[in-house]
Amino acid sequence: MRLLASLLLALSLWSLPLSAQDRTPPPSAPSANDLHEFTRLLADPRIQGWIAQQADTAELENTQTALSLQEELNMAITKTRTRLGALADAWSALPGAVSVFAERWRAALSPAQQLRGLTFVMIFLFVGAGLEWLYRQYTNPIKLRIELYPINTLRGRVSAGALRALIAIGGLVIFALGSIGTFAAFGWPPTLETLVLNLLVVIFAVRALRTLLVLFLSAKVQELRLLPFDNALSQHLTRVILALATAYILSASLSNIYTQLTGGAENNPHALAVAVVLACLCLAATLLVLIRCFGHVARLRCMALNRTQRLWRVYLCVLAVAAFVALLLDRGAVMWTLLLLGLLIPGLGLLRAWVDGAFERAKAERLADLPSPPALDDEALSALTDDADDLVDPTPLHDPYESYRPLAQRIVRFCAIIGIGISMALIWELHIFERAASPTFSGRVLAILIDSAVALLIADLVWVWARSAIDRRLDAYVPPEDGAAPGPEARMATLLPLLRVTLMVTLLAMVTMSILSSLGVNIAPILAGAGVMGIAIGFGAQSLVKDVVSGIFFLVDDAFRVGEYVEIDQLRGTVERISIRSLQLRHHRGAVHTLPYGELKHLTNHSRDWVIMKLEFRVPFDTDLKLVKKLIKQVGTRLKENEFYGDAILSTLKSQGVRRMEEFNMVIGVKFMTKPGEQWLVRRDAYVFVRDAFEANGIRMAERNVKVEVAGADEMTPEERAAVAGAAQQAIERPARPAAPIPDEP
Repeated sequence: MRLLASLLLALSLWSLPLSAQDRTPPPSAPSANDLHEFTRLLADPRIQGWIAQQADTAELENTQTALSLQEELNMAITKTRTRLGALADAWSALPGAVSVFAERWRAALSPAQQLRGLTFVMIFLFVGAGLEWLYRQYTNPIKLRIELYPINTLRGRVSAGALRALIAIGGLVIFALGSIGTFAAFGWPPTLETLVLNLLVVIFAVRALRTLLVLFLSAKVQELRLLPFDNALSQHLTRVILALATAYILSASLSNIYTQLTGGAENNPHALAVAVVLACLCLAATLLVLIRCFGHVARLRCMALNRTQRLWRVYLCVLAVAAFVALLLDRGAVMWTLLLLGLLIPGLGLLRAWVDGAFERAKAERLADLPSPPALDDEALSALTDDADDLVDPTPLHDPYESYRPLAQRIVRFCAIIGIGISMALIWELHIFERAASPTFSGRVLAILIDSAVALLIADLVWVWARSAIDRRLDAYVPPEDGAAPGPEARMATLLPLLRVTLMVTLLAMVTMSILSSLGVNIAPILAGAGVMGIAIGFGAQSLVKDVVSGIFFLVDDAFRVGEYVEIDQLRGTVERISIRSLQLRHHRGAVHTLPYGELKHLTNHSRDWVIMKLEFRVPFDTDLKLVKKLIKQVGTRLKENEFYGDAILSTLKSQGVRRMEEFNMVIGVKFMTKPGEQWLVRRDAYVFVRDAFEANGIRMAERNVKVEVAGADEMTPEERAAVAGAAQQAIERPARPAAPIPDEP
């Protein structure tokens, strides 16, 4: 370390201006120990790795800054011209490609070696197929049990399909170990080894693709199919995809075999000609499939192609041609970029349809598992039809998967986009993570973008999941009927909207703070300033803070809920909406009152637990009280048996006997207990039934009867008698005091 410090000091002195170096004495020669120490440091692997890393970083930065846009464009044009010249040479060399291959084949392998190679290839394939056959003898019963076992859930279908595919992959691995492994255990001529290995790789790749198709399409077992396709469409897509993939893989393998057999791809027009011909055949097969596949799918669905589907067919054909041109021009990165970006929009549409189909299928299976209603005879069906107008819509079925559908769609979409982004970064060799870790300006910008994207992604997923869950719970809430008190579920409808707003504000604040922190901004002063500003705003808007704090405590105490009938001072109404600082009351006559929480002094809730209603009946003094008690009990039994509100009566009508004595009658008290909101209907019928019962049993309601006695009435004239009767009538009709106003009732 001392020697390294000395070297750094010497380098710093060497970088001084020439005049400064002239004024300093020349350094002395290093000693032998210093030279040995310097040699030891240079031999250290860590020092060598650090020097190599610094050299690569400097070279990369020099490469990025040295080439301008015009120079890169000139290099691309030059490379394209060179490629076009190579294609012209390949076109000229195409007629002799077959003869060159045959000549090289005969020169590389004698007839005996060819026969022996073919024999051993058959033996190796037989060994692999035999081992796989033994494996299938043990796994076929398990596979058959999986296919025949009834599956009614999405989770069961995915598990069964994955297990079935795993069994198939196990057989494929055993085939590979038996064929490729046995072949690789021996030494072979290079030409024969290249040929056989390419052939075995083609077989292995095609079978692996077939296993994936069995997992997703499952052309033979519809219950294990993950994609929402019918049998005919699944079988057609399986054949098409397998045929195209086989053509692509086989073409690449043949091109590789020809290239290696003819001495490499560089400056080899024959190998380039064969590769171009095979690529043209693959392009022709792709265009043929795209042209015919849309029509065949439309025929399977018994429908005609619309304009959008025709445009998609043309678009995919143009995309295939553009990718083929990029391949011919030796622009592999451009080709993959065209394919990835061109298939992004249709791929996202297919993924969305796949997710929707999976959820709809799970929902249909759940509905199928529900018990079916009992069969109705003709009379019951006729009665049900006659009373159809009186039926109430049932509560919507709760779907446990529905809240996860937007989240699944968003996750699949982001995974696809991120996967394409990473693939393009690898194709263009952008070295995203290495650049993000570098201290350069571009590295810092890239790191900021990555951190911001991750924060936005996590916040978006949390918001989508929470919003979907809250909306689903709110949609499942059924408000009570008019006049009925809401149940405990009204508290959910009260708090969930406030929770949604709070969650949105919290996520926005967290994402903003995360982005500012990734930008290098110190968020501690911001948080402290926000606290100080909040205190200042609190002092300046004390009434607003009072309203918010009071509302929090009202909600914690569960003083009211949405849909409840409350009384606040002189105002009455139904709680219609709750915000952070106020609530809105809907009066039963239509008026809406907005009340801040801080102004709520007294609150009376008329919609909790139970309500006691008291009634009064005025009867003459000679009324039989035992008969009255018996009649009121009969009326209570009749009310309890009512089909509409009988269940809401907690305690039916009871006679309280004589409550008080008045001048002309006595007052009989009656009370009952019901659920909140049902007392009005019960009271209405109770008045009617009690009146009818009293009238049927000879009990009349009390009336005011005034008897006026006048001294000397016998000596009065008819005119004087009429004047006295009029005065008495006016005295009876004149109220003693003004009548009290009737209180408001819902």
